[in-house]
Amino acid sequence: MNVKSIGATLLISGTMLGAGMLALPLISAGLGIYNTILLLTVLWAIMTYTGLILLEVCLNYPEGTGLEAIAYDLFGKPGKWVINISLLLLLYALSCAYIAGASSIYKNDFTDYFHISVSSHTIAIVFTIIIATIVFISTKAVDIANRVLFTSNIVIFFILVTTIIPYLHGHFLVNDHDSAKYAFAAIPVFITAFGFHGSVPSMVKYIGRDKPKTLRNIFVAGGLLPLVVYIIWEISMLGSLPRFGNHSFQYVAQHGSSVGVMLQQMQIFIQNNNIIYLIGAFSSIAMFTSYLCVSLGLFDSLASTFKRGNNTIDRLMTAVLCYLPPLVFTLVYPNGFVPALGAAAIFLTILAILFPVLALRKLRGKQHQIEYNVATNNIALFVVGFIGLQVIINQILTLNNAVPIFK
Repeated sequence: MNVKSIGATLLISGTMLGAGMLALPLISAGLGIYNTILLLTVLWAIMTYTGLILLEVCLNYPEGTGLEAIAYDLFGKPGKWVINISLLLLLYALSCAYIAGASSIYKNDFTDYFHISVSSHTIAIVFTIIIATIVFISTKAVDIANRVLFTSNIVIFFILVTTIIPYLHGHFLVNDHDSAKYAFAAIPVFITAFGFHGSVPSMVKYIGRDKPKTLRNIFVAGGLLPLVVYIIWEISMLGSLPRFGNHSFQYVAQHGSSVGVMLQQMQIFIQNNNIIYLIGAFSSIAMFTSYLCVSLGLFDSLASTFKRGNNTIDRLMTAVLCYLPPLVFTLVYPNGFVPALGAAAIFLTILAILFPVLALRKLRGKQHQIEYNVATNNIALFVVGFIGLQVIINQILTLNNAVPIFK
């Protein structure tokens, strides 16, 4: 790979790596490490495959053609609106998750570092205002803040991984109570950890539609890096806290599956404040950068949908639409981090699994000139589409407490 391809690969990885990984140990504690690694690998393969399917679709359109325009060409106005609405609801759901997660983490930070108690509602409001201010200033401000913080967090993560190893408990990872039944609730959240599909049209434009094999390698490698990071993260977290007991993942689950509570419980077993501070710093920065990037996407999408300009009044109106609804949700449901991520999986599944499968079937049916062919057939497309429908059904059942949830 050349320098440009390496940069594109890291951009794809950066799209996936973020605050969503904080929810992975919370939702996978009941599964156990072996089931977790297997499930992560299977879902990585499925999401990478649908990304390559979407690549084939995008290569049949001029560079810069977005998913909305492709949906309109293949499915008319209904397709365009489904993609638009799914994208907006996905970004709103992620916004709700990140504000809720930030409230939990920063409340814990204030208690541990400054020994003061701040309400989660206050933190949610201040956090949202800070993010909104940066986005309101300019996209360049977002880019600078994200570049500095994301780079810092990569360094923190590698320091954390190397220093936490001596404090891991092997018997926490090997447990007779591992159960695959918790996969139904875990799958939707795991799916959100591999969502890069919205970047496919941009990558085609950046690398060039005349380099399909390079693009294929970028998407495979760009997804493989997060998979490795997630597995290391899961081993580190699940090996730091027991499954059951007064201080355990079970306790965390019974107290709203809060990231802040998880960090508090880990302090009991990791007798090294530096490691606790590293975990806290990594979690805090990940939550900040993730919401910064997601809210920028939501801000721009809302401005485009409602045809708002770039003047101060229009940007203020867009900001209200962008930040007020998820903030109100968080104030009403402060423990909504994991549930909101699960809800986001519904809309991500539409965009990243169902749409690519249906678009490719329609495209090949129209006998377009195919410049890059994914190895697939009707049976494979049916199976992948069925899995997508199952993800949505799983999440609906999870929201209605109709599937086993670790408690």
